[in-house]
Amino acid sequence: MVVTPWGDSEALREGMLSPGPSKASEDVAESQRQRLFGAMVASVAERGYANTRVADLVEVSGVSLRSFYDLFADKQACFVAAIGALARSTIGPVLESSGPQEWEVDSKRRLGIAAALAATQPAAAKMCLVETYVAGPPGAAIVDEATVRMEGLVRDRLSGSERWADLPAEIGTFAIGAVFETFRARLIENREGQLPAAADQLATLLLGYEAPVRPLRSAARPPEIRPEQLEASDHAERALRAFEALLSEQAYAETTMEQVAKRAGMSVRTLYANFAGREELMLAAIDSAGAQAVAAALPAYRRQPSPPEGVRGALAALLGLLASRPNLAHLLLFAAYEGGGPALRRRAEALRPLETLLARTAPTALPIPRGILAEALLGGVLWLARRRMSEAGPGALAGLTAICTYIALAPTLGAEQATAAAEGKSYRRQSPDRIGTLRQVIGSTDERITTLISQESLGIEALAEKTSLPRGEIEAQVERLIEAGVLERLSHAGETIYRSRWPVWGTEEWERLEQAEREAASREITLATREEIEDAISAGSFDAHPERFLVRLPLWVDEEGWRELHDALTVSLDECLAIQQRVEKRLAEKGDPGEGFPARVHLVSFEPAPPERSDGV
Repeated sequence: MVVTPWGDSEALREGMLSPGPSKASEDVAESQRQRLFGAMVASVAERGYANTRVADLVEVSGVSLRSFYDLFADKQACFVAAIGALARSTIGPVLESSGPQEWEVDSKRRLGIAAALAATQPAAAKMCLVETYVAGPPGAAIVDEATVRMEGLVRDRLSGSERWADLPAEIGTFAIGAVFETFRARLIENREGQLPAAADQLATLLLGYEAPVRPLRSAARPPEIRPEQLEASDHAERALRAFEALLSEQAYAETTMEQVAKRAGMSVRTLYANFAGREELMLAAIDSAGAQAVAAALPAYRRQPSPPEGVRGALAALLGLLASRPNLAHLLLFAAYEGGGPALRRRAEALRPLETLLARTAPTALPIPRGILAEALLGGVLWLARRRMSEAGPGALAGLTAICTYIALAPTLGAEQATAAAEGKSYRRQSPDRIGTLRQVIGSTDERITTLISQESLGIEALAEKTSLPRGEIEAQVERLIEAGVLERLSHAGETIYRSRWPVWGTEEWERLEQAEREAASREITLATREEIEDAISAGSFDAHPERFLVRLPLWVDEEGWRELHDALTVSLDECLAIQQRVEKRLAEKGDPGEGFPARVHLVSFEPAPPERSDGV
């Protein structure tokens, strides 16, 4: 059974009007239309638009085949009419509902309405946001028009707001794209239950944007666009290039394997020897295009001396590639939607390294999971690129570098630093000798500050409240820790906060780091651990408490056992943090938060190098 706005799929036939002279023909026709709309939602949810037949609609709705063709010319006409009805009943309320005049409150409310509608009617939402592009331009035009109206609403409300009046128009387009892409991804993965929480997190992200401190101007020159060559080292690559070229000229639904073979200059038999069908060809093309986009962006990121400059370099390389390769850009920004859920899922997988890149500057205090932050940033940037290409052509994409850099960095660095990065003027700081400097600083620094900030990013006021130290003393200690490279200063929602360079990383966050980054962080933490233990032994404090716990425990585990060990240590970490919170509460109740002494807990699990075999191998 599929839930639709016109009733559950199994009950649609029960809505048939009994024949008789009292039934007006208009009422009968309207009943049939609504049941066919419900049948369209249900059939597309179960089979996809491409595999839905008129016979399926007739069977589910109870409408006769003759009556179907009296109402609609074909399947696509019925689909377009259903999309129009859905747009009026779902997107309409989001656009037209009246509410509080405060932009922040009203925006959260509208976004909540959209999430609730999509969560309760996932089949209809997926038909609007995913399958409509599969069905062709007529239905997609209705959704795109509604999207443009949403962007217009955002621009109008921003222009009348004192706080956001100077926000660039591109951020409004990005915001709508971030919402649509986040919703789309969850609907494709059948995770519609996450939509209300995701909407709340998106509202927090999007309403935190501030205008750049200076107008952003693009000095990027449009790249030279050369005809894309079909020559390649093998048949598969030549077929992929021919497929890309065809998709830029015609719809995916109209493209056949025979056309691809002809454009590639090979036999149909040779094409089928490399690809089982058009769907496999689409997924392979997206894989190839995504790999090229990542290959352009990641080295550009790594060449830069700081993460903000790296983000700018990566976006410049990505947008430059898309601008110089119109066929590739069309595949990733337009044709992938025509491939429906499987193609969009594959695009997300292929471009995931770019999400990881965008998540690296996120502070732990940002009340948004890093995963959804990165997903929203990349999705919104791609949607902005899609809109710019449709309006001004591929050559205009390179001009988005500055605003896209600002969009990617403003939530984590604040308006001033994000503006500087967008302009290519990021502050460059020498990488400090963190271990050596830490030993000098830590003794003169109240360790409650490093303890608190290792768990969450905090501002001066929050630190003063939690430690009961004078504000001036906290500011001085924080500055020493920044100079030592232990803390970073960030701006979030207009407030200056401080983040540990060694935060409590979660598994998901750790997975997003590359192997080299993990090794560098582990090396620093391990060196700091060794220094702390050696200092404590030298000072005689290591064994001062009989409850001191020291265990070296070799184990032999399989993959499942390794995960169980990880879970056990995670529980231990959570309990350590809970103990810290109980201590803070207990000392606060005593009226002396400064009472107590510093302690160290090192939780480590690792895979040692394999021992040498006795035979010398």
